[in-house]
Amino acid sequence: VDMRDDARKRKRDAIAIDENLERFRAWCEDVGIVTNDDALEIRSLKSDDEFADDRRHYAVFAKRAIEIGETLFEIPKSCVLCGKNSRAHGEAVEGARLGGGLALNVVAVGELFGDDETAREAKGFWDGFRAILPRRGERSLPMFWDAELRDELRGTELAAHLSEDDEAFDEDFETCRDALGEETANAMGLTLETFKAAASIAASRAFYVGGEYGECLVPCADLFNHRTGTNSVAVYGVEDDDDSDDSDGGDSGDTLVIKAVAEAKAGEELFNTFGEQSNASLLHKYGFCEFHNEDNVTVNLDVSLFEDVYGREKMHAVYDAMKVSLQSAEEERKQSLLDFFEAGKYYEITGANGVEDEFFALVEKIKDALVEVENKKVETNDVFEAIIDARLARYGAEAEDTIDEGGRPPAGGGVVGRQAAKLVRLQEMRLLNRVRQ
Repeated sequence: VDMRDDARKRKRDAIAIDENLERFRAWCEDVGIVTNDDALEIRSLKSDDEFADDRRHYAVFAKRAIEIGETLFEIPKSCVLCGKNSRAHGEAVEGARLGGGLALNVVAVGELFGDDETAREAKGFWDGFRAILPRRGERSLPMFWDAELRDELRGTELAAHLSEDDEAFDEDFETCRDALGEETANAMGLTLETFKAAASIAASRAFYVGGEYGECLVPCADLFNHRTGTNSVAVYGVEDDDDSDDSDGGDSGDTLVIKAVAEAKAGEELFNTFGEQSNASLLHKYGFCEFHNEDNVTVNLDVSLFEDVYGREKMHAVYDAMKVSLQSAEEERKQSLLDFFEAGKYYEITGANGVEDEFFALVEKIKDALVEVENKKVETNDVFEAIIDARLARYGAEAEDTIDEGGRPPAGGGVVGRQAAKLVRLQEMRLLNRVRQ
C-alpha cells in the first residue's frame, strides 16, 4: 500500500510540475518571448538531492544540430523582473531609493511572495514565471544550512564568509524595511524569511541588464545551467554592450537576444557558464559544486597563519624588523610586502597556478626577520611548511578521500548539500598537501 501511495504521489507530483512548465511556456508566449522550438527542448528533471522538495530543475537541450549564431530566445525587456517593471511595488522601491541587488530583492519579495491585495492583482502578470521558480528560495545555498551541515565546511574559505553573510542579510533586511517604512514593508510581505528567499533566487539567477533595468530576473535565460569550461550561449542587448557586441547580437534596445556561441549536436545540453569560479564560490552563490573543477580550487594565506605559528607578539617584532630591512628597497616592492601586515593583503594558492611567486619572496623576508628576532638559524622551507600545516590544521580531522558520485545529480550535474561541502573541503586540503610536497 505504501509503495502504491508513493507511486501515485510521484505521478501526481510529475503531472503538477509538468503543468508548471506548461504554464511557464504559455506565459512566455503571452508576454512575447520567442523560443526557437525547432532547435530547443526544455527538460524538467527531478533531483534526488536533500533539498529537492517537490520542485524540478530545468535544463535546455538541443533538439537538432545547432550552429553558431543561431537565435535561441528573444526576450522583451518588459518581461524581465526588476524595479522598473514591478507592477505592484516599483514606485515604492523607487521612492525608497533602493538600487542594485536590494531593489531586486525587495521587488522579488513583493511580486513573488507578497500577499497583499495590490500584489495579488499584479502578480497575475508574473504568475507563469513564478510557476517554475523555487517556492521557498534556493534552499541548496549554504545561507539556509543549519549549524550541523555548515560544520562540513569547517576550515574552508567559504566557512568564514557564512557568518558574515548572516550579519549582512540582517543589515540589508533592516535597511530595506527602514527605507520602505513599516506599513509598506508589511503590505508587501517583507519578512526576513521572504527577503532571504528572494535574495537566494536573485543570487543564483540574476542578470545585469543595465540602464534603467539594472539587476533583473530574466525568464528563459535562467533555464541554462552552468558547467565550468563549457559555454554554449551568450545574452545580447544589455545596456552596456559595446558596438561590436551589438553588431553580433542586434541592438541593445527593447529586447534581449540569446544566441548560440558554440555548435551543439542533437541531444546535447546547452550551458551558459557563470565564469571560471572555485567550487567554494559556486556553492556560495549557486548551491552546487563540480567534480572536475580542480583547477579553480583556491586557498588564501594571510597574516593570521603566521600568528598561529609564531604568536602575535613575535610577528609584531618580525614586522618591525622587516620595515627596517626594507628601508632601502624600491617603494612599490616595499609597500607590497608590508601590506600583508598593514592592509589585510593575502596571497592565493590555486589549483591551476600553485602559490603566488610574491608569497615566496615574503616568506624569505619573514625568515630573515625571524633569524634576527629569534637569534637562531631558520630555514625558509621550514617557515613555508609550518604555514601550510597551520592552514591544514584549520580543517580539523582528515577529510574523506572520496566523495560519493551516486544518485541523480541536479540539472547540469555536480553535487549539492553535504556532498558539496565535503568536496570543497577535500579539494582544498588536497591542494595544500600538493603544494607542501
